[in-house]
Amino acid sequence: MLRTCLCLLAGAIAPQLSSFPTSFDQLFLLLVALGAALILLLPNVRRRDVLLFLTGVILFWGSAQSIIDGRLDRDFEGDSILTELRITDFPRMRGQSAAILATPVDDVRVPERIRLSWQEPPVTPQIGDIWQLEIRLRRPRGNLNPGSMDFEAWLFRERIGASGYVVSGRRSILLDSNTSRGIERIRLTLHKKIIKILGDSGSVGVVLAVAIGARQRISSADWERYARTGTSHLMAISGLHVGLAAVAAYLLAIGLLGLFGRGNHHFVALIVALLVAGMYVAVSGFAVPARRAILMLAVATLIVLWRREVSAARVLAAAIIAIVCSDPVATMEPGFKLSFAAVAILFWFAKQRQAFPAQRWQRPVYAIRGLVLVQLMLLISLMPLTIILFDRVSLAAPLVNLVAVPLFSVVTVPCVLLGLALPNALHPLAEFCLRAAAVSIDWLEQLITLAARLPYASVPIASLENFAWLLLCVPLVWALLPPGWPARRTAWLGAIALLSWRPHVPPEGCVDIRALDVGQGLALVLQTRSRVLVYDTGPSWRGGRSAGERILVPYLRNRGLTRVDKLIVSHADLDHAGGVQALLAEVQVDELLAGEDLPWISRPISQCSEGMNWSWNAVNFSILQPPRGANLQGNAASCVLLIEAGQHRALLSGDIEAQTEAALVRQRILPEVDLVTVPHHGSRTSSIGPFVRALTPSVALVSAGYGNRWGFPKADVVARWRASGATVLNTADSGSIRVRMCVQGGLSEPFEWRIERRRLWHEDDS
Repeated sequence: MLRTCLCLLAGAIAPQLSSFPTSFDQLFLLLVALGAALILLLPNVRRRDVLLFLTGVILFWGSAQSIIDGRLDRDFEGDSILTELRITDFPRMRGQSAAILATPVDDVRVPERIRLSWQEPPVTPQIGDIWQLEIRLRRPRGNLNPGSMDFEAWLFRERIGASGYVVSGRRSILLDSNTSRGIERIRLTLHKKIIKILGDSGSVGVVLAVAIGARQRISSADWERYARTGTSHLMAISGLHVGLAAVAAYLLAIGLLGLFGRGNHHFVALIVALLVAGMYVAVSGFAVPARRAILMLAVATLIVLWRREVSAARVLAAAIIAIVCSDPVATMEPGFKLSFAAVAILFWFAKQRQAFPAQRWQRPVYAIRGLVLVQLMLLISLMPLTIILFDRVSLAAPLVNLVAVPLFSVVTVPCVLLGLALPNALHPLAEFCLRAAAVSIDWLEQLITLAARLPYASVPIASLENFAWLLLCVPLVWALLPPGWPARRTAWLGAIALLSWRPHVPPEGCVDIRALDVGQGLALVLQTRSRVLVYDTGPSWRGGRSAGERILVPYLRNRGLTRVDKLIVSHADLDHAGGVQALLAEVQVDELLAGEDLPWISRPISQCSEGMNWSWNAVNFSILQPPRGANLQGNAASCVLLIEAGQHRALLSGDIEAQTEAALVRQRILPEVDLVTVPHHGSRTSSIGPFVRALTPSVALVSAGYGNRWGFPKADVVARWRASGATVLNTADSGSIRVRMCVQGGLSEPFEWRIERRRLWHEDDS
């Protein structure tokens, strides 16, 4: 069974690593032909493995194709659609903004599952509500940058066929608010019960997450703290919670059955435990870790009922096979990889410790030592996977989990489950249990907050390159080799090497220019051999977050950069300066230049002006605009930066418009350049003919949002740049764009992140 599991799983994961744009029909024919050829060539013992692998590929690709086929028709993108929608999950409220998941009541234009943002809804939407709404949708799309979340992958995993927003106005009408049925009604009832008892206490978000899988009240800042301390697994229903529910139900069933006389009530109690755990998983929303737990529990229960003896590895393998066959897209979930890996490691650890006498582990000292070893085992063994998935390692996790896991196991989860299970007749006892759970969470929150503030609670891992990927294998040596082997100690060397890894930097006389994909805004990172410059920080959004927090800072961490020598904010418009606060809060910035005042920034700001220049690593930088002493505002105040590497040049133009462009042309200070950022995102108020002809770049970069409402870049502006001989690249189509400009060698070929790192779930614009 283990071999079957590995072959199927490998087949399901293989398409996730490919970028083939092949349709499912073409792929199916290709795989059939490939499978037939391999079966004829390989010996009998290998044919089964090949068939299982190809089955895994077909299962995943078929499921993926059905999700892609269910996306919004391109003909309806950007249109106003008046339709009836049913809210299918608890809305996430952020101030006056709501994020909702909905399904159409009866409208073939709208995909089966959509995600909407709703600014200032007239009443707070609830799960089960049916609304008439005017909406504008687009196909699933996200910004693509190194180091930041692949939002398109998340939309794909969640089977969301379109995202968009609700058009505010009188056409938003609540049609029905009592349509919840079955599990949905149970979830809503339990949600109301918890809110009624706990109100708006700080711990209510975690209680809701642990009780019914509703995580909408946990803020982004809270998730960041949990990630830093390695406690995210506790804040959502996982195998630990499902196992505790099963154990509690088993013990209660044994106790109640014992009242009716003696007998072997073991089998009945097992079935009751499985049913209760299954109900808990259903109420939780069927998250992957919970599904893994209930599948393993079901397999183990059947084995016991059939009086068979099967290894833990076979139980784990059976659960993986069940998930791959029933929901192959679930193998993309980080929770799938981490939960199964953690359970496998724990099984391996238990097997290794069987060599020690049982009496030894009954002593408190050895029991505590065993718990510490378990946490260290999980930290080291899961390090390669957490680096691949999250680009970080939580060094505080072993310490915090030594307290958090027992507290959740003994107090938090049992109190939550008991508080929910008790009937209304025992409301005082239910209230006591839920409040006790809330108090335990408050205690844990204090520990998490303290641990998260430690200097090395969480260590970001820079992007691994070339041979550095081999370092990921070294920590596994400590987990896989038996105790006493000298080679196990190399695991610690590998862990230290990973934590201290830094990517290669540009050589002397070169500068890397990275235009980040921030949507409708601008953010660039320039790196020489020893210095870093950030030009603009991208937009901020109405929900309170910004591109600085979600894109710019993660990119800097991905490159191992903890310090910015100079930050230039071209002007104060929020699509260029929206991420300044997030950058200043997370990264040391030595000097801040801006084209105009930034009133929300408290630190000193220098006015950038014509004539400023400096040199880093044989690369020269100079400010061409605004004029010294000029009191300009808005787009006209934009800092224009010229970068020179020998005879090769790049120009960063901010949002300058026709008047400023004409002034620069008249001053005859514009040289021919290799690269330019197209002014003002390609609007018709910029890129006048004389300006374009003066620069004659090889590459013209546009930073614009996909499907933005202004239609940037304008087609005639793009044509003008192309007529000058430039290759026009747009971050909306290319994702993040990187070029290297050197004294010797000039401008490299652009590296387009969306094109080079494309996966089958990414939108294909060709």
